[in-house]
Amino acid sequence: MAYELLHQSLRCINGTQKSVHMLDGVLIWRKTGSNLLRNSLLNQYESGCETCGSGRSGKGEGLKVVNSDGKRANGSRALCIAAIRDLGRATVAEIASTARLSRPTVEAALADLTADGLVEAEADQVQHGEAGGRPARQSRFRSEKGVVIGVDLSASEMRVLLTDLAGRTVAVGSSERPGCSDARPELGQVVSVVEETLGRAGFSRADLRAVGIGVAGLVTPNGEVLTSPVRSWVGTNLQDRFAALLGVPVVVDNDLSLAAAAESRFGAMEDAGTGVYALTWHHVSARITVDGAVLRGRHNSAGEVGLLRSFSDIEVPTGPLNEAMARIARPLERLLADPTDAEGRRTQQALVSAMTPAIGALVLAVDPDVVVLGGELARFGDLIASDLATAVGEFADGAGELDVVITSTSLGRDGVCVGAVHRAFEGFSAAIYGTDGVAPPRVRPALSSGTGHPVAQPRIALLDGGGALGEAVRASPLASGVRSYAEVSDLLALEVAPEHVFVDLPGPERAEAAKAVLARGIAVTLAAPPADSPAALDELLEVAVRTGVPMRVDHAPRRSPAVRTLKACVDDGLVGAVTAVWCRHLTEADADSHVTDEQLALDVDVLHWLSQGTTESCGAVGSLPDPARATSRDPQISMIAFALDNGVSAGYMRGRGAGPARRCYSVIGTTGRLESDGDDVWLTGTAGSESSVLVPPPSPETPLDVSALAAGPARSAKEAREALATVRAIRLSLLREGERCRVEPPNAELVTYFTSTNQEEPQC
Repeated sequence: MAYELLHQSLRCINGTQKSVHMLDGVLIWRKTGSNLLRNSLLNQYESGCETCGSGRSGKGEGLKVVNSDGKRANGSRALCIAAIRDLGRATVAEIASTARLSRPTVEAALADLTADGLVEAEADQVQHGEAGGRPARQSRFRSEKGVVIGVDLSASEMRVLLTDLAGRTVAVGSSERPGCSDARPELGQVVSVVEETLGRAGFSRADLRAVGIGVAGLVTPNGEVLTSPVRSWVGTNLQDRFAALLGVPVVVDNDLSLAAAAESRFGAMEDAGTGVYALTWHHVSARITVDGAVLRGRHNSAGEVGLLRSFSDIEVPTGPLNEAMARIARPLERLLADPTDAEGRRTQQALVSAMTPAIGALVLAVDPDVVVLGGELARFGDLIASDLATAVGEFADGAGELDVVITSTSLGRDGVCVGAVHRAFEGFSAAIYGTDGVAPPRVRPALSSGTGHPVAQPRIALLDGGGALGEAVRASPLASGVRSYAEVSDLLALEVAPEHVFVDLPGPERAEAAKAVLARGIAVTLAAPPADSPAALDELLEVAVRTGVPMRVDHAPRRSPAVRTLKACVDDGLVGAVTAVWCRHLTEADADSHVTDEQLALDVDVLHWLSQGTTESCGAVGSLPDPARATSRDPQISMIAFALDNGVSAGYMRGRGAGPARRCYSVIGTTGRLESDGDDVWLTGTAGSESSVLVPPPSPETPLDVSALAAGPARSAKEAREALATVRAIRLSLLREGERCRVEPPNAELVTYFTSTNQEEPQC
């Protein structure tokens, strides 16, 4: 039967609010903030009275009028699940505080969840800093007890994202798009890829709890496909078909709707009141989000501006969409590598011109905080965004005054899958957690630890100055979890501090920002060492030692194709023992000859990395630049000779001449030699042959590695310090007309701290 509220009065007696409730004929008088009847009632009534508004949603603890069928207990269980899931492991007090429930309620819920296998009790833990007292018992949420999957069937390549029950990505699978005939959709390949991805992550079909699927075209709320590039899917209820094939609850939705929802919750539109997620293509389809929710419209087609006949004169690449996409992508890839590529520039301008009318119409109709460019061509968003914003402002009267913000997706190719996983968590709480009403987790990418157990993604922030490190961070699989800030004060003012900050600010700002972040006990990765002096870097290293937090320095040139290929060949022993390493730095004939300390430190670091040694002393010669061209009156580098601690000879030469600016490396070994020019590397003299062989580059590496971020102090900081100290010796040698100068060694304590607890870690 329903508990019926027969009478309630609120009045102030001696400054204390009182409320009177009649529950099943029992009159209850309670004082807000008192313990009267608290322990006997709050196990069942946590949320507060719907009439008086007290309780969980207000400041005090109150009662809620609920049914007697256990729905309130189910609600408390749902709150407990969400709290311990997001905390990972926690004490009863921590869960009660997060869920805003009483301790008895939490203890009862944890007992049920432990019996169901979702939670396990851990050994009593004495909290850090406590001198004694009763130890706190922690419970751990068993996120590995099941998986939820998101599938993207909208692109040229099917993509599968597998997450644990806490929303962390455990594995990613992909395959060619499932083949379909006009007579009947063939969906078995989707099931095969799902099973393969499950198996690779150490799970089986029995562990699968729910699935979300994104498809191109319009889809009804019950999963029936109304329009689709796959003609045989039209009129088919894919939701029912997949549910029957997979044996779990399935939700099917439009790909853009899912990606837009994901961007509004976890990506580039997270802080936007109103956003537009637009397909990067000649005929624009889009989705509009308002306060995190996708505006679907009466027929689930809100945002399909590409259907307007007004845009029918726009020239669209002919042929199947997947082939047309590939034809457009190829010149844009070349434009990314070479900003002067003529065909790439023409393709980019044609795409901007085609997109401008539709984006302009959306901007004027919606007035969004941000327009996000998604879809298969979203990886070229940075090439398009600026020109598109300018074109929209010129095309639509008044749009320029709206200060149009256009940016590329932060979730990249995973946007549809992330949105699909979120929809599954949102719609199938009972199937996933055994309880209705559990709030969805924050779906976030993570990397596997290699043991089949998920590794939590740390909270990552970027102090963005537009450099190479920022580009690498944004291009990484973890980009969805990275928030960008222009000022360190904004970052440090966050209520929940990040766990790792990438500092990509220019010059002196970088050192000051890194010092402030390290002083707060937050790990740091620097885009490059501060180029003022080794003492400036030593000051940062000392802060890291004092606070005991990891500090890394990015070495961007190590990510270049040629350097990575050279390093792989050296590590594989293709040239035997290295005996000499040289770098020839060539600039264009009319280029300014000044080289900064920061640039030179990066070049020195590459020589150290390839030779596996460090400089003990060096001698440098150079000359003053042409006064008419000089930006600095400092002596300029012409040639450097290095004496390394491992006996390897190293040299650096710099000069101006014909052709593009580039660095050419030579690595000489006991059984062969390597030569590079641009991105190409040739191997000569191996296996008794004097012919040169073009060496294929190694496979691309993951830009960000969670295990590296979670590790202790990194060698990269010490290596950066060694390179910068070498630059100081080079400058001193120039002033002394080529005199050999010794490199200032670092403090022994710093060497110990940054080398004793780890080995060479993956570079960011």
